[in-house]
Amino acid sequence: MIPGHLLGIEARKLTRSAVTRVATATTLVLVVATSAGGYAAATMARDTQVGTKAAGLMTTDGWPGLTGLAAMGTGVAVLLAAGIVASWLVGREFTDGTVVGLFALPVGPGTIALAKLLVITAWSAALAVASGALTALVGICLGLPVTGAAGCAGAITLVGVLLGAGALPMAWFATLGRGYLAGIAAALGIVIVTNLATGLGIGDLIPWATPVLWATPGGNTQPLALLLPLAAGLAGAILTTRSWGRLELGNR
Repeated sequence: MIPGHLLGIEARKLTRSAVTRVATATTLVLVVATSAGGYAAATMARDTQVGTKAAGLMTTDGWPGLTGLAAMGTGVAVLLAAGIVASWLVGREFTDGTVVGLFALPVGPGTIALAKLLVITAWSAALAVASGALTALVGICLGLPVTGAAGCAGAITLVGVLLGAGALPMAWFATLGRGYLAGIAAALGIVIVTNLATGLGIGDLIPWATPVLWATPGGNTQPLALLLPLAAGLAGAILTTRSWGRLELGNR
């Protein structure tokens, strides 16, 4: 059982951080820019260089095309944002030397780590919902029928939620590296590996690629594959809480 005041403390750390605010704003701007700009270029300016490249990323027009295009932007943006924020919220305790003070609290370090992971998950889920809503609004503004907006918003939200959960292993890397830089490096590495694997046609085997592939029209990704990022997130949460539970005073 996690005390409510502990969740409140960690939530305030997260929401008051400049890292979180920048990550949130950057993600939402990227989601709007890639979905609105990419779709408009692909459908209204196919003769331009940007339009040709954007059209190459879309297999169809309409809501399915916008959803697939937005899923790519949302996938990278949310994964990086959640990975960076998770790395910071966990790793800063080591970097700033405040982890020693946590031993004075009436709850164990493992419980503190779990509280951090829960607020990170809640924040990334809210970010996913906002991304889905903005994508649907973009589609309506671009002249797509309102009837398909809910499906698009739901798909983008699901992609964001899954990849936000899939970013939790970065907290473990930050714990192992005793600082947030290790977690951020891991997040960047995962994005690179995921893109390479997708380009080689083996994205279905990568947990952080399956949500985007599932949301892309014409893909063969099975819904069961969406469990992969959840499994990665669960593994990251277990490893992080266990690592924190084994922390000893004087041995950071």
